[in-house]
Amino acid sequence: MNPLSDTQRKILAVGKKEFLAKGYKDASLRGIVMEAGFTQGAFYGYYPDKAALFDALVAEPAEALLAQFKPAQEAHFDLIPEGKTVSSRNLSTEYLRQFLEYIYDHFDAFKLILCCSDGTKYTSFLHDLVELAVEQAERYYQLLASMGKLQGTVSRELHHLLTSAYFTAVVETVVHDMPREKAFSYIEELSAFFNCGWDGLLKFL
Repeated sequence: MNPLSDTQRKILAVGKKEFLAKGYKDASLRGIVMEAGFTQGAFYGYYPDKAALFDALVAEPAEALLAQFKPAQEAHFDLIPEGKTVSSRNLSTEYLRQFLEYIYDHFDAFKLILCCSDGTKYTSFLHDLVELAVEQAERYYQLLASMGKLQGTVSRELHHLLTSAYFTAVVETVVHDMPREKAFSYIEELSAFFNCGWDGLLKFL
């Protein structure tokens, strides 16, 4: 990757400030260019439009989190041959800590994605994570049930609703600018609450 020029860094910094303050839809490309102190021609030398600028600010962290998320879901299947399926909820909580650590390491990018992305391709980012989590968990539950390692049932509709509620609660840490230490304390309590509820529906054996 080529190093950023001073002009590009300035455009990104001013663009981030504008998007955080106004959201993508209401952010003014003209205002970004003026505050950055460059001509629109200089801007277009780096980004073809406002969407490309937003993408430059969030794409790398968004893709990296997704890349971490997929193998984390698959890791549950590794518990089966190890005879450790009863540890599934603990594994989920451990990965949640890792995800939140990454999110807080790239806080502004995820603030943009979660709070300021209406009108961009990132609007459905959280929903897409929920869909992926539910899809993988459904496969896992079906396999465990066929092996006699899962007790109880839950409809896909309820599964989706609960997962969506959980993920939404987790990212409230970012939405409300919660300090990192407080955020990690919060998700420990949140995980304990949701895990107790899940244990009432599905019991790993």
